[in-house]
Amino acid sequence: MNPFTIYNEEKNHYPVVVSLPHSGTWIPRDMRSRLRPEAVLANTDWFLPELYNFLIEKGFTVIENQVNRYVVDPNRESRMSGADYQETVVYQQNTFGNRLYAESLPSKVITERLANYYWPYHQALQKLIDQKTQYFSKVYLFDLHSFAEYPNNDAAEPADFVIGNQEDQTASADLRELFTDSLEAAGYSISNNHPFCGGFITRHYGQQAEIEALQLEIRYNQYIQQRSFGEEELTAYDPELFSTTQEKLKTIFETILADLPIEGV
Repeated sequence: MNPFTIYNEEKNHYPVVVSLPHSGTWIPRDMRSRLRPEAVLANTDWFLPELYNFLIEKGFTVIENQVNRYVVDPNRESRMSGADYQETVVYQQNTFGNRLYAESLPSKVITERLANYYWPYHQALQKLIDQKTQYFSKVYLFDLHSFAEYPNNDAAEPADFVIGNQEDQTASADLRELFTDSLEAAGYSISNNHPFCGGFITRHYGQQAEIEALQLEIRYNQYIQQRSFGEEELTAYDPELFSTTQEKLKTIFETILADLPIEGV
């Protein structure tokens, strides 16, 4: 099983690489056998490949992770460890703090998951970026995610989209504002760098001088169903809501692309 899929790998029409690290649902047999029967793998980026499939049709280079984030999370530092899912590359609990396994995972299992699913994703992503730099002096990495609610009992009313670039450290304020203006023009509410300021992917690749890395999070109720979401795994979405949002996103990304500074080498 290939842990990821790359679309338009050889096409270099645009200086953009799109990453979908949390949309995978595949789980290896060994992990399935270790999971507690009541374990819920919540807060996957459900249906994002379907939502953003127009980017592939448009010719964007896209890397899509097929592996569930609960196997190993490519948006975490490999050395990170801790009880909270935000602090570890291989979760021992789900995002609601409930135990996934009857026994803690052996270090050998974690090492194997990193070797089989984590490092290959990053090696492939870096290769795509390096290829773009042969054609463009500036490359843009868009890391696409979704969320149900704000974490850690955040009292703020969740925005429709959250843009993260580590307070303009991994991407310019101009790029963040371009996304903000385009989304607001479509009627969406935006939060900049709260509560998601960008994970390991934006931090790591955004450190490279020729890269601007930006994380974009869409709230579940803007494309899946207009309701609240809890500790659950999702299998369906509202087709009308999904289609309406997708059409808006097409226009938004066309606007962004038209205004994106593109400079050849």
